[in-house]
Amino acid sequence: MEKMLRVDFPFLNKYVEMPEGSKISDACDAAGHPLNLVCGGKGKCKKCAVDIEENGTVKNVISCQTEIFEGVKILLKDENIQAKILTESKLKDFDFNPCLSLKYISREFLKTEMGENDWDTIKKASGLSLSIPSLEIIRKLSKLFHNEDGITCVLYNDTLLDVLQGKKEEIFALAFDIGTTSVVGYLYNMKTYELIGVNSGLNKQTQIGGDVISRIDYTVNNTDGLDKLHSLVIATVNEIIDNICKDYSIDKNLIYQANFCGNSTMQHIFLKIYPEHLGKIPFSSTTHSEVLTEASELKLNINPAARVVFLPLLGGFVGADTTAVLTSLPNDDKSRLIIDLGTNGEIAAGKGNTYRVASTACGPALEGAGLTSGMRGTTGAIERFKIAEGDVFYKVLGDVKPKGICGSAIIDIVSELFDNGILTAMGAFCGKDEIKNQDLAKRIIPWEKSKAFIVCFKEETDSGKPILITQIDIRQVQLAKGAISTGCHMLVEKCCLSIENIDEILIAGAFGNYIDISKAQNIGMIPFHENVATQSIGNAAGTGCQMHLLSKDKQKFCNEIAKNATHVELASDPKFSMNYIMNTSFDSSEFDFED
Repeated sequence: MEKMLRVDFPFLNKYVEMPEGSKISDACDAAGHPLNLVCGGKGKCKKCAVDIEENGTVKNVISCQTEIFEGVKILLKDENIQAKILTESKLKDFDFNPCLSLKYISREFLKTEMGENDWDTIKKASGLSLSIPSLEIIRKLSKLFHNEDGITCVLYNDTLLDVLQGKKEEIFALAFDIGTTSVVGYLYNMKTYELIGVNSGLNKQTQIGGDVISRIDYTVNNTDGLDKLHSLVIATVNEIIDNICKDYSIDKNLIYQANFCGNSTMQHIFLKIYPEHLGKIPFSSTTHSEVLTEASELKLNINPAARVVFLPLLGGFVGADTTAVLTSLPNDDKSRLIIDLGTNGEIAAGKGNTYRVASTACGPALEGAGLTSGMRGTTGAIERFKIAEGDVFYKVLGDVKPKGICGSAIIDIVSELFDNGILTAMGAFCGKDEIKNQDLAKRIIPWEKSKAFIVCFKEETDSGKPILITQIDIRQVQLAKGAISTGCHMLVEKCCLSIENIDEILIAGAFGNYIDISKAQNIGMIPFHENVATQSIGNAAGTGCQMHLLSKDKQKFCNEIAKNATHVELASDPKFSMNYIMNTSFDSSEFDFED
């Protein structure tokens, strides 16, 4: 019989029992607090390090490599695990005409003629061309049709999803943005179109790997890999559903629709579609089309007959999250460049319902996780950085001692180091004698055969160790910068435009919401022209998914975007590779684009 060990989480006031031989990371997952295994549990990234107590001594261990033992205490705290997740979205004016609706039929109209049938009576009374309902609905009708209170039909277009006794005024629906790192859910009253509430959480798949490639590899290399990852994202969604329904006293059985958007890998894993060929040439998805299924098929904790809609993909690694972003924009004649930055960067250029789209691998630096001193945007993360009069200033989430650097701060740091003559345009640290301010020069130290800049001295930090930005970190930012800037200029050119002809540049997603756009433009990561407005549009993927839920017109617009989109494969284009390395320079005024 397998020996079970108790694992205590004293600061969270809980414990779990785990089989002997389990890892610390397994116990954290079982306790409902999956850690961020950026390297897929190989022990290389060390981002899953946690404090544990053994025989009264506290020590820091790599959780994915350390086995549990009798009497172990894992010292996780709420502030260690609550990530800063972007949930805000901005709905613009549009007509509410959703696919989901209620139709009440009073008793006076529920009178079946001699020898006729009740279903035909309902079709006639509703005035709709209803399709034949499921056997379960027919059985329910046989009991409810003749009651004195009448019936309320729950409809998805012309499909009868459910029939309820009497006159009902409320049904609900959800819109979800499934990200690689986090998931956000929006709950709506579909009678009043009121946003009831928002809830979010970390994608439990992060315990397997921090990026989409590691998750694709996991499905290929493990016989139960797809089942495991699918179960994790479904568990994440169900947890959000449970939380939001509890918070607002909503009966989950009255939720009759759930719309989803996410990148191409998230689409495959959420729908339990094998993703192997998405991860290798020619990077083919199983389907780009909108997928419509039932909640029971995916084991979602809502009405089993509820319709589940996954928005269409646009090609390769440009997924339904980008489709949703474009759906959120006006259908007008303005030319736009849209950039969604993250581990995988998605770019779109065009107008109306016609765009050219591409994706480019930015690496983990922009998420913070891939940095030497990087971390998620949780308590203790440096999110802002500034150099003024030779001194360093920074802002830390939670106003505590700093623990590391999150993605938004890395752009600030690189921009400030470049502006203050600490970095060259090509990303190399300057010699100490070349730096004008000697207090700043003292922060340059040798580090693993290269150099590093001390962002925080050891006496300032939570761990008592210095927080560094290293030459390797700088190179990662350079590679991301080169990929993004070259991809932007290529797509704009393919639209027969140039940056100065674009009406506006829009930055979507969490990273774009939190960064200082002017500093990203200062190092050339985001294109700049003085006459072109640039702004963040927040979680536009969540916005577009909500619009799709609430409006048939927006649903049609979304499908037109998917039909008209032209996917551009950047990596295989000789022009991209020719310009990519050249444009890793941080001097935005020297951008080159060779034909």
